[in-house]
Amino acid sequence: MANEDDYLTNPVPDPDDDATPSERAHAKTFAELVDKTLSGRVPPAMSADDRALLEVATVIRAASGNVQLAPGKQRSLVEDALRQAIGGPQSSLPGVTPIEKARRRWVPWSVAGGSMVIAAAAILMMWLRTAPVEKPSMPTAWMSRPSDPLIGPIARERAGDASARIDYIFADRMDGYRERRLSRGGKR
Repeated sequence: MANEDDYLTNPVPDPDDDATPSERAHAKTFAELVDKTLSGRVPPAMSADDRALLEVATVIRAASGNVQLAPGKQRSLVEDALRQAIGGPQSSLPGVTPIEKARRRWVPWSVAGGSMVIAAAAILMMWLRTAPVEKPSMPTAWMSRPSDPLIGPIARERAGDASARIDYIFADRMDGYRERRLSRGGKR
């Protein structure tokens, strides 16, 4: 026989069936638990199932929008907020965040002003910058050039002779380097 108190594993009863005595007892204890919670007296120990149900009940109650503060607490919160707004003493209620003081109102404006100055300086620098200096042109012999005129078309029977071609290209590049470094025009 299954345990009647185990609501998670027992089969779901038919909605038209009468409640069992254990269901009535559990509903009564749960109703008392909800009432205690709403009045601010949450018991420190309870089952995990009851705690989960209580959290759901609290969320449903809060989402319904029917929760209101007592008139005295409402009046006290409004008076404290107005008192702080005109520079009066701090709030008498715990947990109420004080309103920012008037002398700290300049901070956001100074941050915004500083940002505008930096942005204006960046725009001015971009507008006034000089054009890039062009490099002087070099003779074609000093620049990298294609090796096709040196090698020419490669015959099929000479396709495997790549090292000789690379040596020939390297020697040509070295001649150009020597010509540049050792001639009068190549001195820096």
